[in-house]
Amino acid sequence: MRWLALIWKSLLRSKRRTLLIVGSLMLSVFTVAVLQSLLTSLNSMTNNPNSSNRLAVRHKSGLTQMLPRSYEPYLRQQPEVETVCALQWFGGYYQDPRNFFANLAADETTIFQMFREEFGVSDITEAQIKDFQRDGAGCIVGEVLAKKNGWKVGDVVPLTGTIFPINPRLNIRIIYKSPRPSDENALYFHFKLLEEGVPRMKGLSGSFWVRLHRPEDIPRFVERVDRHYANSAYETLTETENAFNLGFVKMLGNIGAIIQGITLAVVVAILIVTGNTMATAIRERTTEIAVFRAMGFSSGRVLTLLLVEGMLLVAMGGMLGLLLALVAATGVRSTLGSLTPFLADFTILPDTILACLGGTLVVGLLATFIPAYAATRRPITDGLKAIG
Repeated sequence: MRWLALIWKSLLRSKRRTLLIVGSLMLSVFTVAVLQSLLTSLNSMTNNPNSSNRLAVRHKSGLTQMLPRSYEPYLRQQPEVETVCALQWFGGYYQDPRNFFANLAADETTIFQMFREEFGVSDITEAQIKDFQRDGAGCIVGEVLAKKNGWKVGDVVPLTGTIFPINPRLNIRIIYKSPRPSDENALYFHFKLLEEGVPRMKGLSGSFWVRLHRPEDIPRFVERVDRHYANSAYETLTETENAFNLGFVKMLGNIGAIIQGITLAVVVAILIVTGNTMATAIRERTTEIAVFRAMGFSSGRVLTLLLVEGMLLVAMGGMLGLLLALVAATGVRSTLGSLTPFLADFTILPDTILACLGGTLVVGLLATFIPAYAATRRPITDGLKAIG
């Protein structure tokens, strides 16, 4: 206990310096934890475990081009296919244009089979599904989206169209609960409603989502479909769901490289700052270290005391930074999760916490060991000459 008291007293020798280094470490660890968690959230969009056997078939020229609904029977006839669902981004808003959320027209007969994991179909009764399918103006919404807007089953949701010149009034028939909160920020309504309201959409769809029986059938199916429609008026591009979502992430630029670059810069900066601070603190104690050694303390024991002091200092900064990051993650999920769907899953994972804490301790060890080792190897007489 007396050694801990001595170490703590040494930390409080210069309260300003201790507060500054703890504060800088706290902000650095907070930045790294948040950035790495943001990268993890982005990667989760392109690594959905439920999408291993789902594909998107879209126009080769881009997402704004349509495909004929007549393609659907051919896709269904393929031996690898379990089900096909026509899907079209609607892009409407509720009350305020800034109230952004995903709203899509979908084939009401196959959507539950296609996205059964996301909808938690096991918790939805057959009566609810039939009720939705019978109501031409029916819609299903995620629980997060429903709570945000105060919706409940039976409410009428008026959407204002932006891409298409219709303003559908939709009846909420199902509020679904998904294993991932980010999947609960969406609304789906009948494809027929879009076709009836927008004549030019009759017989067209933005994409077809295909569910195969087995993931290993994907390469063969992709090659066959794209070859079948090659050189046609509507050429196709068939890709896995994860690859499809990756296209949206790439629109933001090389986010991964940017985040990793910032993280590296922060780590290098904090290593330099911590190293310089610890070196200065140890130089100021040259005489004290020499006195300890003159009293009979071994160089190893003095080195251990200095290392523990440095590690305790960085551990405090690291833990405060992680605590701040955990609080921030809660705030991000509650405030931005409904605006940016992937942020609904934003969290500081245990792996990130361990990596940040371990990295902080390594920085503390490197920053403290070099000046501490040099100070304990300095001749006692040189240290004692600094007295007075």
